[in-house]
Amino acid sequence: METAAPSAKGNGGKGKSTHKSNLSGSTPQDRWKAAHPKETWAHGALRSALKKGLLEKEPCEVCGAHETDGHHDDYDRPMDVRWLCRRHHKQEHRRIKCEVSG
Repeated sequence: METAAPSAKGNGGKGKSTHKSNLSGSTPQDRWKAAHPKETWAHGALRSALKKGLLEKEPCEVCGAHETDGHHDDYDRPMDVRWLCRRHHKQEHRRIKCEVSG
């Protein structure tokens, strides 16, 4: 089950507005979310699916650890994730960053 991609404005009337005209006083997390709306949407969709029991976390595909994060290879497919422990998730992001910059 996938939901619609985020629009450029608003948060559907839920809680505080995510739109900030001046991001200089916001946290690093707020700035990242503002700069990455599709990634933020995919993370929220995955979190919602886990909470509703539509998906279950799996062990790390590299080492088998049970405490895992979902890694999105494609943010357009928020339910299609690879389950990685924190160590291997960070390692995957470093690998991707090296590929892009190298």
